[in-house]
Order: sequence, then structure tokens, then C-alpha cells
Amino acid sequence: MGSSTRNKAASGTAGRNDLVVLLPKPNGKIGGVVVRAAQGQSLLLDTAYAGAEISRAGNLASVTYNGSRARREFGPTLDALPGRPTSFLVYFLEGRDDLTPESEKEMLAFFSEIDRRPDPEILVIGHADAVGTDSFNDQLSRQRAQKVKDDLVRRGIAADRIALAGRGNREPLVVTAKNVREPQNRRVEISVR
Repeated sequence: MGSSTRNKAASGTAGRNDLVVLLPKPNGKIGGVVVRAAQGQSLLLDTAYAGAEISRAGNLASVTYNGSRARREFGPTLDALPGRPTSFLVYFLEGRDDLTPESEKEMLAFFSEIDRRPDPEILVIGHADAVGTDSFNDQLSRQRAQKVKDDLVRRGIAADRIALAGRGNREPLVVTAKNVREPQNRRVEISVR
């Protein structure tokens, strides 16, 4: 959803109208929002580029935008928005903090994403499968997250821009019984915004 306030000239005097325009997500999906005016009027926006304008006098009116009009009127605001978070999963060898060969390739894609962001904020969360003790898995999940963080710092990312956590085996992707090996649970989740 995009929201903007703009000034309009009305009968030779400047007035302020509030404008709400519903923008589609990058994947094309649409959410929805109800706009309410002070005088009790309301308008449901649930299609791409549907808009509502509230006049200085408090009157609510429906307005319609399209992609090019939204870009024309809100371009600088849209360009100033931070990039949407992107997530990556990398997997580790059993009982170790070494990446699988496939995950080495995924890290290259992650580094490409990092290079496109001037001041990234990164969250690195380590996980383990259900093999071993809880204390071992807690330590191993932190080691895995720390290894990813160390790789990022070596690539020039400031350490204070990277938050780190270890979750042990408490948040599996695939639920298993105790001491069952599951490669998808031996992972680090990396979120960059």
C-alpha cells in the first residue's frame, strides 16, 4: 500500500487533500485497506491502484490510478523506500559448521544481493537437527551462524550490521523425533534488508 499527501490548488487557494493509493506487491498480489473520513464515510480499497482522496473539508472520494500514473506522482517516494527483505537458506554437514557444496553456491547468490544494497541490515540465525544433546545443538547452531557472519565480515560488511542468533533444534523445518537426522534442519537462515 502506498500513501502520500499532496497539495492541490482549489479555486485559487491552496488546500491539502490526503490521498491513499493501494499499490500491488512485487509479486502482483493485492492486500486491502479501509479508508475512513472524519465525517464517517469509508471506502474499501482492494484492487491494484484503487485510491481514496479526503478533501480538506473531509469529503471522501474514490480515485483510480494505474502503474504509470503512480510512478509519475509517487516515483521519488517509491524510490526512497528501503528494499524488501530477501531471505536465503544455507545448509551444513551433519555435526559440523561446514557448508554443503550446494550451499557454497547459494552464498554466491547471497553475496550478489548484498552487493546491491548500500547499507544492508542482516540477520543470521543458525539451526541444528535433532541429533545430539540440546546443549550441543545450541552451541552448533551458534557456530554455524558465526561462521556465516565471519564470511560476511571478510567480504567487507561491518560486523555491527549483522545480528546473530542460534536456535538449536527448537525450530525445525521438518519435524522429526529425537536423534533423527534431517539435512533441512541443519541450516542458517540469512535475512537481508
